[in-house]
Amino acid sequence: MTEAYRNGSKIWYEVKGEGNPLLLIGGFALLHNQFEFCDPILQNSGIKTIHWNYRGSGLSDWSLTKPLTLEGWVEDLKFTLDEAGIEKTNIWCTSTSTPIGIRFASKYPNRMKTLITYPYYKVDDYWRNVFHAAYWVAHVFGITQLSRVFAGVVLTPETLYGPEHFKYEKWAAPIYEKNVNMTTMKELMDTLSSIDLTGDVPRIKCPTLLLMGNESALNDEESMQSASFDTLVGDFLKLKPDAEVQAVKGAGSTYCMITNPEETCELLLNYLKNYE
Repeated sequence: MTEAYRNGSKIWYEVKGEGNPLLLIGGFALLHNQFEFCDPILQNSGIKTIHWNYRGSGLSDWSLTKPLTLEGWVEDLKFTLDEAGIEKTNIWCTSTSTPIGIRFASKYPNRMKTLITYPYYKVDDYWRNVFHAAYWVAHVFGITQLSRVFAGVVLTPETLYGPEHFKYEKWAAPIYEKNVNMTTMKELMDTLSSIDLTGDVPRIKCPTLLLMGNESALNDEESMQSASFDTLVGDFLKLKPDAEVQAVKGAGSTYCMITNPEETCELLLNYLKNYE
């Protein structure tokens, strides 16, 4: 575990393994733990993993000396890579943290090898309502209940309403409580609620892979189509038609690396081999 300090604030990161560098950016609250089941597979396959927590969450500083911004997180990420001595890297970003990877790839193309991403680049009313609801769920019922809110968005119906959900909750709830602070959560939610990278996606120059599960409890909900597989992928490809798409069949949206780590890593590793 390593700490870098930028403008007096601690930024946590961790480098493990040797080989092709891969920076992993997990979603809100799960953060680096989102890739917990993929880490050993990647590190045993010639991948150097770089985990990183953005300011205001996880093991990085929670102190609010100035407002949190997407641009600030991107500059923290660049600083972290400089501190780690990594000139160019692959980035795998997912869930609500995807905009950090997309903005970084657009702003610093010379630092990119490939981008593996979830196709989430802007916030609409649906997502704003999710973030607003998440804050109040945590405020009223406690942070551990947040894992149920986000699981309801991205897990498959079979997992969400079956015995595997109980197993997932036992794993996820304490992680949420460890990685999120109510003092900074309102600021985090506000930052995540005001993102639109429509102009950045077409400017991504590096090879890009959309990697996600093809199932979600939302796919059959007409009012939530903006979060469905077809809508997310289709909208992203309109902006960047040369992006490749790999769907982890039967896995839930941004949680494919949790519920189906072997299949997810196989698709990822096969893609990276083309750009070593």
